[in-house]
Amino acid sequence: MVIVPHFGDDDDPFTDQLPSPTETLLPDYATEANVPPPALPPNYVLTQRPTRPRIYTFSSWSNDSMFLLPPRDVDATLTPMYNISVALNLNPFAPLSYVTTVRRGIDDDGEFVGEFELAVMHSRAFLKMGEHSTRMSSVLKKEGHSPRKFLWEYGNVKLHWDCRTTLDDGSPLCICSDRRSQQIASFVPPPLDASPPLPAATLTVFPDGHELFDHILLSALVVERKITLSF
Repeated sequence: MVIVPHFGDDDDPFTDQLPSPTETLLPDYATEANVPPPALPPNYVLTQRPTRPRIYTFSSWSNDSMFLLPPRDVDATLTPMYNISVALNLNPFAPLSYVTTVRRGIDDDGEFVGEFELAVMHSRAFLKMGEHSTRMSSVLKKEGHSPRKFLWEYGNVKLHWDCRTTLDDGSPLCICSDRRSQQIASFVPPPLDASPPLPAATLTVFPDGHELFDHILLSALVVERKITLSF
């Protein structure tokens, strides 16, 4: 969707807030304006539901990417399930930002799952899953008065993230619950101010959470980046 905005004196052209009422759609793109996000991304592959929670581990950062690895008792070869890469967006007409891309498998040729862009010193942010792109503010919102509680809503997927707990080593503990308030995952990134070598980040996914694996992983990465930028 392409929008031609009308900015007043106090408007910020790069804000992540919803468009103002004076914005108009270019005619060629008007048909895309009211297309809702799909319930699941195209070619979404449902992960087989296990009988107990599984702990997935993020590999060390290397060559602009990292992997999400399965538990060794599930795959002794530790074949990566997801490839996560980050690139710097140096577009001179936009605030400095990082673009995080998630693909299935071990390399950059794997199936595209999604990507998000967050500005470093600005609220400008976008999300893309499959072929659907949207502003981050329409998917991720703060929940309640805490800066460490978030609500992720995409299509019919609704996830609650609560990152108010800190472990003894300083690592945040983020609990993910579904629309029924049942825990379906937990995410433990390394502590923000610890000295290297840092402990590996882990993502624990409960049996019911495996059918939403893509959403859990993407939202966990977005929440972690939001917390990091506000640290």
